[in-house]
Amino acid sequence: MTKRKEMTMPNQTATLRHQLLRSASALVIGLAALGGASHVFAAGKAGNSEYQQQIAACKSGASTEDRATCLREAGAAQQAAARGTLTDPGAAQLKENALRRCEGLPQSDRIDCEKRVNGQGNSDGSVASGGILRETVTIVPAK
Repeated sequence: MTKRKEMTMPNQTATLRHQLLRSASALVIGLAALGGASHVFAAGKAGNSEYQQQIAACKSGASTEDRATCLREAGAAQQAAARGTLTDPGAAQLKENALRRCEGLPQSDRIDCEKRVNGQGNSDGSVASGGILRETVTIVPAK
């Protein structure tokens, strides 16, 4: 009777262990990616109906923009929604933005601009009709 000794090559065991570890890591990463992407997919499906409505409005001419601009804006909004960067600014943010637009004006015009942003003066028109005309009257004494 001869004794038979089975030998496993240390290099082969290490390679098998390394492959198993890589496969397990890939599986964990893949499952994590699927879990993270599921909310994006769900948001995309929910946002898709809104996108389809925007496209329909562009094609029917119901938009106030020309067709090419409307389609481009609808696509950009859909991409931003998919990334989660599409936001709806509040009234305070909109007012802050309007006041910032006044900053580039000369001092005398800036004061009137800020008055109009803060609701002083008269307003006429609408966004749907092409714009809102805001007017303040400043009486300047004769020299």
